[in-house]
Amino acid sequence: MRSSRRLRWRIGLPAVIIVIAALSLAPSRGTVLDLRASGAIVEPGGTVATVPAETTETFIPGTSVLSSADRTDPAVAQQIEDDRDWLADGHVPGAGTPYAGMAERSLLDLRVLTSASGALMAAPVTAWRHVWPRDASFAVAAYAATGHHDDAADVLGFLARVAPADGQWEARYLADGSGTPDDRPKQLDGTGWVLWAVWMFAETAADQAQADEVLELMRPSVVASADAIMAELGEDGLPAPSSDYWEKRESELTLGVAAPMSLGLRAAAALAPRLGVDATEWSAAARRLDQAIEDEFGAHGYPRTVPDGGADAAVSFLAPPFAPATPQVSDAVRETESALLVPNGGHRPGEAWRKDVDVAWTPETGLLALALAGTGDREDAERLLTFLDTYRTPLGSLPEKVDSEAKPASVAPLAWTSSLVLLTLAQLEGGLPVVPAA
Repeated sequence: MRSSRRLRWRIGLPAVIIVIAALSLAPSRGTVLDLRASGAIVEPGGTVATVPAETTETFIPGTSVLSSADRTDPAVAQQIEDDRDWLADGHVPGAGTPYAGMAERSLLDLRVLTSASGALMAAPVTAWRHVWPRDASFAVAAYAATGHHDDAADVLGFLARVAPADGQWEARYLADGSGTPDDRPKQLDGTGWVLWAVWMFAETAADQAQADEVLELMRPSVVASADAIMAELGEDGLPAPSSDYWEKRESELTLGVAAPMSLGLRAAAALAPRLGVDATEWSAAARRLDQAIEDEFGAHGYPRTVPDGGADAAVSFLAPPFAPATPQVSDAVRETESALLVPNGGHRPGEAWRKDVDVAWTPETGLLALALAGTGDREDAERLLTFLDTYRTPLGSLPEKVDSEAKPASVAPLAWTSSLVLLTLAQLEGGLPVVPAA
């Protein structure tokens, strides 16, 4: 009897191991997540605070002031006036459409998340209370596209203060500008995003004196970042693997790194005449990188990694406003949007994303909406905007995720998604400037 039991155990152990291994590889489904905040406010001392997810409060229209605030308090009255004057100084895209409220809240949330020093927090919760060059760059673009160039200049000013001398940007920075919060590896895509943000500012600025001042401030960063991208390109014209917006270590080059680096080189080349810089080498490197992306990634339908890394929202980085439209990229954007769709109507980052595959990520949905708008697909861009609008928090802010039960989840407001909504609406309304080919 004893030997029989031992035999059954020996037979059963491999089967148990196989089952455990299979479960560990299988994607998780039916994920329900908490909403960590409904929105954010600026307290009297200037500190950004979150509003609980279960709040029954509302914002006073046109402000980030809660309805419970004492309007007889001179400080409260001043904040209400300041918020409304600030909105009026710029442009709220999507006016007269169902998305006007979402656009207004996105702008006001960006304002809350931007400190007086220009530090743009990704979100007002724990580990998100830092400055990602990527998120900050999109906020610069959103501010510029809506006529808030003073705020865009403030964010660029912060980036100039933390800019690395070698052009290799850290993944994120402490909001006080004193360094980095941890030893997370550098992310090469940040180099490209900052260059695009500077170009976007200069391209849309009405005040040329302000534009010249900002360009002078950012000139060392532009030169160092463009040179850093060139130095990263190998004999095949492509950079080495790096972390990208998935925020994980990578052993293979991803489209999420290659495409922003191409964008950065082209943006730097376009800025060069105003910076008094010879762009010959940057332009040549950009053409070489673009050709390598087309040869390597384009030959397989622009996957995350070649040859078969699956569809990835990063294909958006090759569409307008980041690059001139091409039929191949436009087709890939539409195919990717379909491939990444989850049951709640939003999108996961990529087909290779194995965690919480029934959860939609609002930045990825926003990226695809922007790309669809840029390629002229208004109907589908508005479908994605409707999804984002539908699943805002009780206070109207855009969350990071929408879970499998179709509820807003994780942190809110998220600066990247807020920026993407504004850029998409601006694209649909009148178009955004497109970084030219080198």
